Amino acid sequence: MHDLIRDNHPGPVDPANPGFRRWLEDGRNKALVLARKAQTRADYWRSVHFYINGFRDGHLAVEEEAALPYVWPGFLTRTDERGVTTVTVSTVRGVPVGAVVHACDGVAVQRLLATRVHPFRTNADIPHERIYRASYLFVGIAGDRMQLRACTVAAGGRKQSVKLAWRSLAEDDLWSRLPAAQQRVVPDLGLRTVGKTLFVSIPSFNWWGDGAARMQTMVDALRARIDEVHRADRVVIDVRGNPGGNSAWGDKIAAILWGEEAARAVSDSFDGSVDWRTSARNAEQTREAANRSKAAGLKEDADYRFDVAARMDAARARGEQLMPEAAPAKTSGLPADYRTPFAGKVFFLTDMRCASACLDFADLMRRMPGVTHVGQPTSADAVYIDNVIAPLPSGLASLDYSLKVYRNRARKNNEWYTPAKLWPGGQMTDTALAAWIETL
Repeated sequence: MHDLIRDNHPGPVDPANPGFRRWLEDGRNKALVLARKAQTRADYWRSVHFYINGFRDGHLAVEEEAALPYVWPGFLTRTDERGVTTVTVSTVRGVPVGAVVHACDGVAVQRLLATRVHPFRTNADIPHERIYRASYLFVGIAGDRMQLRACTVAAGGRKQSVKLAWRSLAEDDLWSRLPAAQQRVVPDLGLRTVGKTLFVSIPSFNWWGDGAARMQTMVDALRARIDEVHRADRVVIDVRGNPGGNSAWGDKIAAILWGEEAARAVSDSFDGSVDWRTSARNAEQTREAANRSKAAGLKEDADYRFDVAARMDAARARGEQLMPEAAPAKTSGLPADYRTPFAGKVFFLTDMRCASACLDFADLMRRMPGVTHVGQPTSADAVYIDNVIAPLPSGLASLDYSLKVYRNRARKNNEWYTPAKLWPGGQMTDTALAAWIETL
């Protein structure tokens, strides 16, 4: 991983991010200490994720080639802003939902999170990410020598020690339980009315293959009902649970909601200048992407990527590790005479999962007239983007890394958006949201 990142990622040669360069070496040394002490599969993966997590780059990731043998004690928890850890999912009779976990094996929960979860899963640049990452405290890997044995749990006014019986947890089962554990609500894709509030819900932009047809159906439905949307008293553009995907879907939705010219005027006001890392591997990957686009009939994209690869080769031949590509803003934003098509109030609703293409969508939504950003703070992205995948020599995993770095992005490195109206707390259900929105 160190060598792939050193030779191909823009971070090690990015003059604006010396911390990345330091962690490349310092983090490797610390991770190798963990790796050399590894006695179990869980120890090994901790060393791997400790290294990658330390770069504080959400687009730099390790992907296991085979599902890990996850285990759990039959319950999951959530740790709130106050540091209180509550059981939110349970199949264990003696550990009901709502029970408070104080400590395990004599160690306070906050200390357990600081040593067992956050160094491996939480981006230290995004403090509120600690809230939903904390739900991994009781997710383990089979055979882990560090498995907790017993926890002190308070329920019904009584505190007791509960022995943990770890059992297998299928990967799909884990992903299906985590939103409930984190008390996140992921809405269905589509339009619906709750009370007198119309929700336009987009829980993901990650629609590919057969899934793209489902997203296109939603886009078509929005276009067909746009007059109704524009007349509504209250409209919520809802991206709860949206971790990103293909930003083109967000562009399409913005063009329907505000008109193509208005959406383009805002998107064209962003400076998209980048520097490409000019390694031989990156040029090869860019040509492969160009050939895929060519085969799919995307001639414009294919021509662009072939040109990028050729310019990478030329820059590398000149000894340049970064290749600038200027893309200055084309507009200053919306025209002065633009008037919103919405008759009522418009709200842009986020939770802490909003990242990547969801943040690109937020860049647009927050600049549209009359829009009030509500909900929870978003997640955040480093300035590195345009990812490819590199298999690692073990065959056990692959590395996702970025080819380029934004230079003048609307958001700074790992900068999140804070809503104008913050959610007061509790689960963000449709009913609770609609009632809250009526008060704004």
